[in-house]
Amino acid sequence: MVNRRIYSLIYCIPIALVLNAQEKYPVSGDYQGMTFIEFVSANEKILPVKFFFREEWVRDLRIGNHSGCADLSCILDKVFSGTTLHYLIEESGNIVITNNYAVRIFEKPKDPEKPYLAPGKDENLNESLNPEIETIEIGNRSARFQPGRVNLSGYITDQDTKEPIAGATVYNGKLAVGTMANEYGFYSLSLPRGNHLIQLKSIGMKDKQIIVNLNSEGEMNVEMKSEVIPLKAVVVTSEKSITLQRFEVGAERINIRSFKLLPTTMGELDILKSILLVPGVKSVGEASAGFNVRGGSADQNLIFLYGAPIYNSTHFFGFFSAINSDIIRDVTLYKGGIPARYGGRISSVLDIGTREGNRKEFGGNAGISPVTTHLMVEGPIIKDTLTYIFTARTTYANWILRLLTDPELQKSKASYFDLNGKLNYDINKNNKLELSGYYSHDDFRFNFDSLYRYNNHIIAIKWRHFFNSAFFTSVSANNSLYEYSLSSDENLREAFSLSHKLNSTNFRTDFNWFAGKHEINFGFDLNNYILNPGVFNPKGDSSNVVHRALEKERALESALYLDDKIAINEFLSVQGGLRLSGFFTFGPQSVMVYNPELPKSKSTITDTIKFRSNDLISKYGAPEFRFSLNFRISDKRSFKINYNRTRQYLHLLSNSSAISPLDVWKLSDSYLMPQTGDQISAGYYEILKNKHAEFSVEIYYKKIRNMIDFKGGANIIMNENIEKDIVPVRGKAYGMELTLKKSEGKLNYSLGYTYARVFQRTISEFPAEQINSGHWFPANFDRPHDLSVTCNYLFSRRISFSGNFILSSGRPVTFPVASYIIYDNRVVHYSDRNKYRIPNYSRLDLSITINGNLRSNKIAHPRWTFSVYNVLARKNVYSVYFKRDGNAIKGYKLSIFGRAIPSVTYSFDF
Repeated sequence: MVNRRIYSLIYCIPIALVLNAQEKYPVSGDYQGMTFIEFVSANEKILPVKFFFREEWVRDLRIGNHSGCADLSCILDKVFSGTTLHYLIEESGNIVITNNYAVRIFEKPKDPEKPYLAPGKDENLNESLNPEIETIEIGNRSARFQPGRVNLSGYITDQDTKEPIAGATVYNGKLAVGTMANEYGFYSLSLPRGNHLIQLKSIGMKDKQIIVNLNSEGEMNVEMKSEVIPLKAVVVTSEKSITLQRFEVGAERINIRSFKLLPTTMGELDILKSILLVPGVKSVGEASAGFNVRGGSADQNLIFLYGAPIYNSTHFFGFFSAINSDIIRDVTLYKGGIPARYGGRISSVLDIGTREGNRKEFGGNAGISPVTTHLMVEGPIIKDTLTYIFTARTTYANWILRLLTDPELQKSKASYFDLNGKLNYDINKNNKLELSGYYSHDDFRFNFDSLYRYNNHIIAIKWRHFFNSAFFTSVSANNSLYEYSLSSDENLREAFSLSHKLNSTNFRTDFNWFAGKHEINFGFDLNNYILNPGVFNPKGDSSNVVHRALEKERALESALYLDDKIAINEFLSVQGGLRLSGFFTFGPQSVMVYNPELPKSKSTITDTIKFRSNDLISKYGAPEFRFSLNFRISDKRSFKINYNRTRQYLHLLSNSSAISPLDVWKLSDSYLMPQTGDQISAGYYEILKNKHAEFSVEIYYKKIRNMIDFKGGANIIMNENIEKDIVPVRGKAYGMELTLKKSEGKLNYSLGYTYARVFQRTISEFPAEQINSGHWFPANFDRPHDLSVTCNYLFSRRISFSGNFILSSGRPVTFPVASYIIYDNRVVHYSDRNKYRIPNYSRLDLSITINGNLRSNKIAHPRWTFSVYNVLARKNVYSVYFKRDGNAIKGYKLSIFGRAIPSVTYSFDF
């Protein structure tokens, strides 16, 4: 039968042999009226030939009148006449059909020891050529000598799985221009007509080089092969040549292959832990939920999965990420230079690209560690057309709690699980459909006390349509739900349940247009929010708890955006973007009116306004500007500058430094203004000697308005009028990030150092609402110095060693500095806000990975990972707290991990 794949390997063979092959296959019989596929099947049975092509190219072809044709090539000439199809008959009997280009055959050199590829007549390719370099011709030859540049575009896929390779680099060294494939593996590159050597690279894939004879605009789809070596890249890496080409300052792409050898925490790979190794990204402490980017709080980061936001990104008290690494294809973190298509958060965007599943055959992997287990299966339902991928993960850590000596911990429990699923359907060449789903659940209880539970749900659908090779669109809709509950039934008369729920529904349309030197992106998105701030219910018939429910909040967030990347010349590129966002809140709701001359409190309420269903309560809107400039000083150096303004309409109310499951989400309203961030950043990038390493330095300054803090003693749980306990805060942050990394050879490393400061100041006009007397004070997550070192050494194709070392400043805290007695009561006097710091933090992690036999014909490929977290058994301080002991106040240090934690994970691919 017909092989339905593209036969992309083109041999350089003598012209005489080809011509002889084309004439030696005689045909007889009448094929008129047959479909081309029927014609192929009939001739493969009677002739020693085999056809290679894509079925969609010939689906509508039928054999016409071929009287007078005595051989196969004559019939093919008639069938393909007037189409974009071409063919090549090889000496071996392989018949290769190509679309939009014809294969050019060159004579072999007389000296067989020298690699040879004939250059075009109009350009001499002064490149080091490889005998395996492919040569293709694209477009009509008659257009070759027309002036101007043309677009070369196409898709880059994995040869084994047919999945798109996001982030693959496409580069022309002579012109020093390149681009990076998007999340669908699509690329577009503007080049002058003529001959070009195109280099393609991607982490974990074999490099590929193609000579392109570019006559006019056309499509070049490329398949890349996986590397046999498990990994040869560092934790965070990007193709060096494209590092100079990218517009954004502070954009980091992390490929899933690049952190699989990282030391694990309790045997579990964690994408969020790898994010913390990026300069400029920190956390408030060990095993903390969330992360802080360039002076922003944890809720100011937008985390996308399937194009939908995740509102709680961790499991198991913050020890594990809520995203299973088996589903991840690649991750892009925008610390600065955020593209206009993203909005809703003011610090960063973490866009997680997901896999589509193997398009050729069934496969998967599974693994088990002392506390977790995971499973992934994938494969085609209809080969190359309908595919699936499904992952599941869970923990069974309760047995460890029962081994501890503390009776309270022995009676505790903690568990989680998550599920991911995705279907991909290629309707036809120009239309693709995706259906995705995600569900996670956590619950934990301490000493038979209150039971905590929280869930994340996501369902998403996306349709992609390709108008042509330079213009396509995607239309998506998704729903994201986050809910938590707290319940207790230890005392039957006081048994209760407390719940909180945030539901967001998004509709989004994106357009991408590649027009010569311009890459234009535009579209709009619409978010509908329904927030249930809190419901307090009795639990059981014996409970005396009285039912209470806070009023629901409803809002609509909309945005239009336009973004244009312009390559002015080979040295200068600019990107300009504009996002117009609006936010509208609706009833039913009751809004309190306060005396404007006094601080907000229960006693200063002067009136209550009742809004009916769908009444407009408040509205906000403003433009968000984005601008980037990239100046290539040389083929090894680049300077970039970014400015972006972002707005955030969703707030997280929290009394703690780290995100906790009981934090309360709040929509902007009449009193809670949208947060606004302005950041300017600049970066210098250089490829060092012999192109084996790269160095970069980035600086930034950020201003944040309309942040919030709380008055002393504020209660955020079930607070009907939270605005009276909130004080407005401004923030500023600045810093410098240095990176040195090597991503080639057996030894790879990345060294990053960050100096960063972040300060806050209350701006209330009332002294009672001012913190630190209205002066600037360090934020809770201000950690000035941060050093991270990662390395990976390949002993062999089967054994590799990895290590991380982290050293950072302790976070700020407020200490009691004195006490005095008033009317027989001892009063504690505290220092200025965050005047002191806990001790510095340092940690060393080591890991070794041993792969089983790498023979491809094995049913399963096992892998053992031995890892030690906190090798030096450092008792890093998470927090400092104080207790009164008689007339004395004593301080205590709390550590999360005070010892080395070994783990072993057994996993296998099948």
